[in-house]
Amino acid sequence: MILPRLIIADEHRPGKVPAGIMIATVLKEMGYKLRLFMGNADESSIRLLQVLCGQPVTLLDPVLCDGRANLRWLFQSVASTDCLNLVLTNLGGRWSEDSAFRIPKECSLLVDYLECELVPVVYSDMSSTITVRTITEVLRQFENLGRDCIHSIMFRSILNYREYELVDREVGRKTSAISLGSIPKSMERDLPLLSDLCSAGAKHAVFPLLSASRQLKGVDQMVSWGLFNAIAKADPEWKLQPRLCDQITDAGKVNIAVVRHPALMLGGDGTEHLMRTLGCNVVEVPLEGAISHSVPIHGVYIPHGMSFLVSQNFFKNLYLKTMLTRGGSGSSFLLAEGGSAPLLGDRISLPPGYGQEEERGFNLLPYDSAFKAMTMGAPHKAVAVSRKQNPLLVGSQENLSGYMSSNLSIVASDPNDDCWTLKEGPQGREIGTDAWCRGRVLATRMRIEPWSVPASFLRWLEG
Repeated sequence: MILPRLIIADEHRPGKVPAGIMIATVLKEMGYKLRLFMGNADESSIRLLQVLCGQPVTLLDPVLCDGRANLRWLFQSVASTDCLNLVLTNLGGRWSEDSAFRIPKECSLLVDYLECELVPVVYSDMSSTITVRTITEVLRQFENLGRDCIHSIMFRSILNYREYELVDREVGRKTSAISLGSIPKSMERDLPLLSDLCSAGAKHAVFPLLSASRQLKGVDQMVSWGLFNAIAKADPEWKLQPRLCDQITDAGKVNIAVVRHPALMLGGDGTEHLMRTLGCNVVEVPLEGAISHSVPIHGVYIPHGMSFLVSQNFFKNLYLKTMLTRGGSGSSFLLAEGGSAPLLGDRISLPPGYGQEEERGFNLLPYDSAFKAMTMGAPHKAVAVSRKQNPLLVGSQENLSGYMSSNLSIVASDPNDDCWTLKEGPQGREIGTDAWCRGRVLATRMRIEPWSVPASFLRWLEG
């Protein structure tokens, strides 16, 4: 099986738009068919990529997927043989100019699990000596891991073409990697606010980025655009990953409504892909606008996002309001995860600057929620360990991976109502409790990764 695939890994700079997003945007505009993946839980990059490229993005985090087989099954379920399957991730960075370059675990695992080329994009806004040192350190670390995966590199934030020639020549003397080009410093942009990307004015918020990407596309000989696709097609043949569990008993007859709105797309579309892989029909239900389907609905999924921006829309949408109220009996599948979990609780405290101080949820589950000031920061990854009987995890040997935002807190009226204990890892320290359920209704502050426990997710769907 041929699955053209490529990883683009950016040297991390807080607050800056990753070069991989600019590259994906230009390739999309040039007419390349893309399948887009984000290799680490970076919500700003996921949403920005969705807006700029106008298509879904799948989170492909190897730590959250909890294993090679799980991630490979996810990837092959979403990837396409006639597309450039592009994975964007974080290459890491230095704490200071003199410290060692640190590559995240997610980046090295992606190369191992996907068995493909990685193109590092490194900053060259200081001396060529530092740039060359960064490249050689990155190459050495992957070689020490036994992975010969880097044969091409890119630079960014170069002041002018003369500087690029100097850096390119120096890197060519020290390594065997070829350069795919550079992104000038003049085209570097700051990340827009996440709240702006989730609003109706998202297109306006990304206009400076669209402008920069079109400039980059139009600059002659700045980037070798055709080589990205060529490198991806040169990857080894994909070894088919066997299914990790069967489909549901009534495959093709179970319809799950997925609530759609730009504010509810921060976790990617991986959960919907697992539902399809397990034999469900995913029915997209817009939070705003007319309902266009006429099939019976057997469950509702409210994806992770900034639900406080659209909470009143749920009460105005009579169709969704009716489904959620009926689902509160616990007889049908109902999942609200991450930033959407407050909708199923009672009181919701809003962050500063969003009008009124408090709103009400549907009061299907016994807890109150509070959104804090929306600040930038990496999501906190965690593992859920079953504390008692609940609809998703059964027994002490089942662990569910996910991540959560520090900007949301949930407090239950009864401290014994929660479903599982959160740990920093299967053997790590406890960091609290989470999740509330009633029958097959589940709300959790985590953006769960069901691909880490596909068999458990199947059992939950079947009821």
